[in-house]
Amino acid sequence: EAGGLAHLLPGYRLVKNPQHRAEVEEFWGLKRGQISPNPGLTAWDMITGLEDGTVGLLWIAATNPAVSMPDLERTKAALMRSPFTIYQDAYYPTETATYAHVLLPAAQWSEKTGVMTNSERTVTLCPAFRRPPGEAKADWEIFAEVGRRLGFVGEFAFANSAEVYAEFVKLTRDRPCDMTGLSHEQLRSQGPTQWPHPAEEMGRTGDGEINFTPPPHHKSPSTPSSKRLYTNLRFHTPDGRARFGAYHSRGLAEPPDPDYPFVLTTGRLYGHWHTLTRTGRIEKTRQMHPEPFIEIHPRDAARLEITDNQLVEVRSRRSKTFFPAKITKAIAPGTVFVPM
Repeated sequence: EAGGLAHLLPGYRLVKNPQHRAEVEEFWGLKRGQISPNPGLTAWDMITGLEDGTVGLLWIAATNPAVSMPDLERTKAALMRSPFTIYQDAYYPTETATYAHVLLPAAQWSEKTGVMTNSERTVTLCPAFRRPPGEAKADWEIFAEVGRRLGFVGEFAFANSAEVYAEFVKLTRDRPCDMTGLSHEQLRSQGPTQWPHPAEEMGRTGDGEINFTPPPHHKSPSTPSSKRLYTNLRFHTPDGRARFGAYHSRGLAEPPDPDYPFVLTTGRLYGHWHTLTRTGRIEKTRQMHPEPFIEIHPRDAARLEITDNQLVEVRSRRSKTFFPAKITKAIAPGTVFVPM
């Protein structure tokens, strides 16, 4: 709902939708047509853009593409070609930091106040409980300072994260995720709250009790207090009816063949997350998962004469690496697993 993806605008709006662009342009005081109708680049498009020279500046925040991207050797070569790379992260050193021209230290979750929404639409205020070290700042502070230095002083004149959130919730008005009734102050006093939670008009009944009613323009698919949406069978479509789409698999982009007979899958471990930029520095989690491995089914291991914990070479069409084998029936024959 925050519009943080390349094809989205705040409030579940689409960049390609002219009405959505017009609404955001009006809110931000922009001239009509100033927001491009073309979605921004995906992560892989940025890599290919570095290769062909169409990307002249790369700003990386809170991720480690020198480890997490596919076709890693190609990714690293593209990062080397970047004319100017800004790397903004709470952790240092990381593999990606070595490709940066400028490093911007960012605050961790415990060092900045912000709002988090979980998968059941519950919005929670997460207050900071310690100061950021050194010159580290909250991400919004970094972006706002750069915006002001680029000349957009009024547009980025936020004093704190509560003001950033206040602007965001205004952009959710009349949208599926309407949160115009929320603020840092309300979340602090009221506690975690589900959206939709539109601004309510408050009046008093004849007996003096306070009566809350949604504004007349609000058309919710369910009541604001509902834990489950669409119980009234009204959906966020022009006619209120649900839309079902039939999608058919195109199969694997690189199906197994005699030279590469296995499908490699990746995933998480209980103790580690993403590229170990944080969890790899914690002794307890390092002891829990001290080294990477590759899971292989006993049938495949027997055919290849692989024994448990044996170091094996794993090769793809692009590169190769080595892992100790973990023989287990938890993985299907013909498939192997490596933790991210």
